[in-house]
Amino acid sequence: MSRAEVIVRNRKIALSMVLLVSVIVAFVLFTTRADAENSREVYTYYTSYEIQPGDTLWTIVDQFMGPDFTDKDDFINNIKKINHISGDDITSGKYLVIQYSSYECL
Repeated sequence: MSRAEVIVRNRKIALSMVLLVSVIVAFVLFTTRADAENSREVYTYYTSYEIQPGDTLWTIVDQFMGPDFTDKDDFINNIKKINHISGDDITSGKYLVIQYSSYECL
């Protein structure tokens, strides 16, 4: 193996090591940040919401879903349970009790 080939091989090895270390550092920083976010206290609140013309459970979820729910279907089922609703139909002018959460203490 010539001297030039050895140099090229060593540079490839060095570059691979730098990339590997970079990926490991990024992974550690990301998981630490995610753990810190997940360890924050979540406060739960309830509010009364007047259903507006054109509202659906899906549009209401977009307004109120917070950090304690990650799935819209789960949040909709929670609204249905609290308000004793069996279907998906809601009527404008009526009120819903909405459970929502926040990282902020109000």
